[in-house]
Amino acid sequence: MTQLNTIAFRVVPSPDTNDHEVRILVDGNDFIKQHWPGMMGMDPDDVLSYRELLPRDEAHEVTVVRCGCGVVECGSVGVEIFVKGNFVLWDSWQRHKGRPPAETLVFSRSEYMKAVKDAVEDHSWETPDRTAARILASLVEHRALALNNLKYQWASGRIRKSTLAISLALQPSEAQIIVYFPWNEQTPDEIAHEAANLLKTDPNEWPDAVWYDQKTALPFMGPGWRSA
Repeated sequence: MTQLNTIAFRVVPSPDTNDHEVRILVDGNDFIKQHWPGMMGMDPDDVLSYRELLPRDEAHEVTVVRCGCGVVECGSVGVEIFVKGNFVLWDSWQRHKGRPPAETLVFSRSEYMKAVKDAVEDHSWETPDRTAARILASLVEHRALALNNLKYQWASGRIRKSTLAISLALQPSEAQIIVYFPWNEQTPDEIAHEAANLLKTDPNEWPDAVWYDQKTALPFMGPGWRSA
């Protein structure tokens, strides 16, 4: 293993899909464009984390490319990441609709770990709603939600104008609930704390919650609840 690759991750806006994508730069070149033109990088929430990118002793698969329409289920590319001595390998690429697999990539372990750390801890690209969602995820009291058989999934300010949308799953069915919280003049930090406090309260008192399971009755009966 003498010829080592370099890697970097760059987050860019994707107006067509109303989100962002993580472009992968290998040896200074856009690796996705080189091997899968027309496809795009994953949303940062789906790949830009230590859990996904850090190597383990045993290989684990990570989806790093998605269809150009933005929908992973429409097409994607995965790679196995693992550590071998002082090296990190990206190998065993999962092909998309017959496309040829990319080559094995070999990185210096120390340089790879630094590239991942730099990418995960860089929030300079974030829009206000992204910042609010990240802060909220760190504030959610999961035990409080679990008392009502609820599990936190994600938050976004891109679903409805001037609103923070919070997605929850009702256990054990995993049926989706979206709680809408008005966003006026609050900073991202303020809206995140206010939303976190709301999630600690009785769900029956939530002012705007939508139940996305038309086969079953509303799980809570407060005046702010309705079926999609």
